[in-house]
Amino acid sequence: MKGKQIVAIDVGSSNVVIAVGSLLEDGNVDILGIVTEPVSGVMSGRVENNEMVARAIATAKSKIERQLNMHITEAYVAMSGDYIRYAQVEDHVYVQNEGITRHDLEELDRRMRMVPAPDDRETIVSIEPLRYMIDDKETEEPIGTYGHVLKATYSFVLCEKKMRDRLAHCIKSQGITVKEFVPLNSISHLGIATTDEVADGAIVIDLGSGLTDVSVVQSGKVRYAASIPMGANAINDDIRSLSITKYVEDLKVGYGSAIADRCEDDLIVFPQKYHIMVKSILRRNLVIAIEARLMEIAGWVKKEIKEAKCGSRFRPAVLLTGGGSKMTDIEHLFARELGYDDVRVVYPEYGITSESQINHITTPAYSSVVSLLIYGAKRGLCAVSILPTPATPASPVTPATPPKRDVVKPTIPPVREEPKPEPVEQSKSAGSVAPQQVDEAKDELITDAGPDVERLSKFKKLWKGWMNKMANSMSDDGDHDLE
Repeated sequence: MKGKQIVAIDVGSSNVVIAVGSLLEDGNVDILGIVTEPVSGVMSGRVENNEMVARAIATAKSKIERQLNMHITEAYVAMSGDYIRYAQVEDHVYVQNEGITRHDLEELDRRMRMVPAPDDRETIVSIEPLRYMIDDKETEEPIGTYGHVLKATYSFVLCEKKMRDRLAHCIKSQGITVKEFVPLNSISHLGIATTDEVADGAIVIDLGSGLTDVSVVQSGKVRYAASIPMGANAINDDIRSLSITKYVEDLKVGYGSAIADRCEDDLIVFPQKYHIMVKSILRRNLVIAIEARLMEIAGWVKKEIKEAKCGSRFRPAVLLTGGGSKMTDIEHLFARELGYDDVRVVYPEYGITSESQINHITTPAYSSVVSLLIYGAKRGLCAVSILPTPATPASPVTPATPPKRDVVKPTIPPVREEPKPEPVEQSKSAGSVAPQQVDEAKDELITDAGPDVERLSKFKKLWKGWMNKMANSMSDDGDHDLE
């Protein structure tokens, strides 16, 4: 996978979208991941607060890098807004010989690329040839055709330097080099239009949150493009004017419709504040507000299609995409307002793998960033660093538990109790001890004492105790006799 990645960044009016894809051998793009981050500070494609935009880009970049385990350093960046305009410039060269050669074509292309921007505040983003004419006859392949005058019409895409530099500052502040700034109008058909539609004619209408981009494609090239500074956010503001402050987007997508005559006239009830108060609105009133704003947007689109000057025979397929196209009956409204039969809502499905469609393309809002991926796959790959996958730490080896042994704790030995001599019963009459008893006790103590020293010491103590008792007894008897 290393060295095969394309990175696309789309900074919209409400979200920053970053997508990473891998170029396969068959030329298709395998989408590896798409992340979306809400953004503030962008009005109709214009960066009004670079700190808010930079924070949103940083958050989206961090998410996709953690998800794919890579470090993004280069990306294609989409541009869209009323600060971008398209201009057509014509020029011609005289042919020396009768047949047109490659040298004649290169000379005309060199002259076109020397045309300066009309204003110092603008810069030329891209230059592409639209059509060639030889002696006032249009031809698709001028080389080899006989004629005297080779005329060409080139499409110039210009943008305000200030707006481009603001966007570049936000991208570069996150360590990302801009590989190329790409106007979305020039590539919006990639991924959603078939080869036949691109050749025969198609109109791509990208309904964003703050902008509606219009691209007219014919004969495989973008003939005309424009940005209308009005999008789905204008519809949300209209719904809020009906005293609805919460669940605006859910009401618009889940209960709204583009044509009032095709909806039911029932009552929609929903919680309003702290889930205690209840708010209600007639579905028809909701749809009337949506239809009025969509009719206004369709009117601006119709004017831009006329500016393309494709002729009365131009019967294109109208492709509706973008986050604002997720609405019931929206294709019927645009078919009615534009006067075309083939109008439909489309998702990206060409130029990418089927797995990418299943796993990542969950909304038409991703059409822009997917078109940018497909464009980048044709132009060149991006510099991306694949981070090494951290090795799974091995389970720690638990040391064998040694067998438990009985640990003898040191203890203080208990005090050994010495045998106490039994008291000798005294005579109740006299209270004295007879000599015979003394001799018997003496013989007993001598017998128990034994030859060892310890017993001898005990014998001495006992003997002394007996003698004291005898002396006390005798003195008591004498006193008694004297009395």
